[in-house]
Amino acid sequence: MLSETLSHDLIKAKEIKLIKFMQSRAERTLNPYKYHLSEDAKKRLRWLYILYYEKDKNISLAANTLGISRQWLSGINKVFKYNNCNPRSLEPQSRAPNNTSNRNRIEKYKEDLIIEIRTGDFWGKDKIAEHMLTEYKIKIDPNTVNKYLHKHKLICPKISLKNTKAMADKKDRERNANLESKYRAPSAIKDLKPGALIEKDMKYIAKINRNKAKKTREGYWYQQTMIDTFTRFRTMELTPDFESKTATMAYQTAIKRFPFDIACINNDHGSENNKYFSSYLKNNNVLQFYSRPGTPTDNPRVERSHLTDEVEFYARGNIYNTFAEQREALKRWEHNYNFKRPHQALGYLTPIAFYKLWKKSPKEAHRIMDKWEVYLKKQRIRLARSRKIKKKEQVEALMNFIDSKLEQKTNLNEAKIQLINCQLCSIA
Repeated sequence: MLSETLSHDLIKAKEIKLIKFMQSRAERTLNPYKYHLSEDAKKRLRWLYILYYEKDKNISLAANTLGISRQWLSGINKVFKYNNCNPRSLEPQSRAPNNTSNRNRIEKYKEDLIIEIRTGDFWGKDKIAEHMLTEYKIKIDPNTVNKYLHKHKLICPKISLKNTKAMADKKDRERNANLESKYRAPSAIKDLKPGALIEKDMKYIAKINRNKAKKTREGYWYQQTMIDTFTRFRTMELTPDFESKTATMAYQTAIKRFPFDIACINNDHGSENNKYFSSYLKNNNVLQFYSRPGTPTDNPRVERSHLTDEVEFYARGNIYNTFAEQREALKRWEHNYNFKRPHQALGYLTPIAFYKLWKKSPKEAHRIMDKWEVYLKKQRIRLARSRKIKKKEQVEALMNFIDSKLEQKTNLNEAKIQLINCQLCSIA
């Protein structure tokens, strides 16, 4: 079933790619002045390109290939030639009638009733239509009511303009759909399936020979990290800077190593995640989420992986003099992380082994994830209780110190040490 779906998606993707290629070729050839055209006009231009350059102007053969009638293609061809091959002539014409004087009109008393209701209660077209049906047993379409409100100038031009603008904005959003959300990713998709959500973050790698007195860009390399929230499969790319274009190139290289496609990505508001990076994600239909500013807990799994890097990789002397050496070492560490290192959250499987398990038995993989979530819930409850107890101890130590200080008791020094040990304050 999965293989059939994948093959269907591949065929569909190839068809879309072929249509885009054909469209660009048709526009270069038949629209040399680059006139702005609607989608319908572009489609007709593509038909004419096939007719002229692939089917040797044979209308029957071209129509057969395109799956349209011969008469329809012949008519488009005649219009195009009659207008001296102007591609704007392919725009679909309005179907609205030139003369509407012969249309049926509503009776005068109904028109007067609409005006009377509008003037008295200032209702909208739907309420007026419903009121006329309920109170006067007159069935009338709301659009007809709206037409007579416009005729008698009983529509507020500001509201009308606002609605028109809202509709235009909606159409513009549909034409230029931007898969971007300035909110964090919903937690429900984190353990959904491989590729559902990738967390991305950047880690500063301090060079050995940097000037420690001054924190400059030249004193660091930048680790671009991406981790799949379900399988914990991770890629790491080392970059010399954190420009948006550099981060985009690193992303293009890194995603090739993921054994699955990517649907969504969650990142912070860093400059490397905007401009070129956002544009690339949009063009490849990847939904981009953003963490809340100053909230690393919105990207917990990539942040936790950076702690693992620090403890198990960099703290063990894996910082090198040159960029090439550091990059090679990072690749070895990535392979070790994905293919050798067991993960507690994955039932002590490696990320690649967990991914293979999911492909074989999704139910078993989700059972492991559910077991880990139960463990985390217990840990959260335990930590909350510990914090509550610690807070209580801190308050008691503070009250003991205040009492000793104000009552001039001899155990003031002991109370001060107790206050320091409970971590409410530190030694200056």
